Amino acid sequence: MNEHLVSDYIDPLSAALTKMKLRAFTSVALDAGGQWAVDFPAYEGFTLNVVQKGECWLSMKDGSQRVRLRAGDCFLLTGGREFTLATDLSLPIRFCAVELFPQAEQGTARCNGGGDFFVLGIIFQFQGPLSSVLWSRLPGIVHVDSSSDHAAVLRGSLDRFGAEMRSGAVGRSLLLSHLAPIMLLQTLRCYLASSPKEDNWLVALTHPRLVKVLEAMQTDYKRGWSLEQLAEVANMSRSGFALTFQKKVGVSPMVYLMNWRMQVACELLEAGDKSLALIASEVGYSSESAFSAAFTKIVKRRPGSYRKPTSHPA
Repeated sequence: MNEHLVSDYIDPLSAALTKMKLRAFTSVALDAGGQWAVDFPAYEGFTLNVVQKGECWLSMKDGSQRVRLRAGDCFLLTGGREFTLATDLSLPIRFCAVELFPQAEQGTARCNGGGDFFVLGIIFQFQGPLSSVLWSRLPGIVHVDSSSDHAAVLRGSLDRFGAEMRSGAVGRSLLLSHLAPIMLLQTLRCYLASSPKEDNWLVALTHPRLVKVLEAMQTDYKRGWSLEQLAEVANMSRSGFALTFQKKVGVSPMVYLMNWRMQVACELLEAGDKSLALIASEVGYSSESAFSAAFTKIVKRRPGSYRKPTSHPA
């Protein structure tokens, strides 16, 4: 059998999700009845949800998006923003999720006795500083209508994930760790298939010139890249490349490179078997002091404090 049949190439999205150590676990479900409105606080990470019964409105607190949800719909909430689920967004009497969900029984929070509306979700969380760069410009809601083929696939995946989470069967952890990124990738692909008008990192992956640069920085992050060299990879002028990258990705190429390096550094620090000087060298810094300054700026913690207690001394 040819050992080269499977390519070693890892695309930028797969590489990013791997570096950020994507984790997923079942969140509590919401069972609501009658006329109701529940306000949710901002949170970290994503939630992927499926409406299993009934209808309601989903609205971002800042008014940027409003979606009518129906049974069979799936939706991804990209975190960091307050939102509301309600039969009527103008209802004066409202429930607060931070008070309602701690009272959940057997994984389900009930509002007004339940019975008319049911939604189940999975929480995704990421480690390291890169998520703030990658996801900050995504829309708050990615809606997958029940009539689409994507929704049918996602519903099946969500049901399987929930069943495995509750089962305790042998091999459960490995299966869940594989299902989680598949579900998220399916949703993100659906978003890209909708031909989004906004600029963000995910949309930049479809730009034929920029994706080459992102691949180069993510695979050869140790290299002392200059703006001119990155522009050459994109086959663009220096100024044109810098402006396009900033517009499409939301940060400058050098800021993106620094964030990627610090994401890798977090992984190396957690492993705990290398000195700070060696880690600094492996992520492209000529001195430990320069690396420490960059790490502290991006991660908001000093490298030494990021290590596990049992790690190798610096």
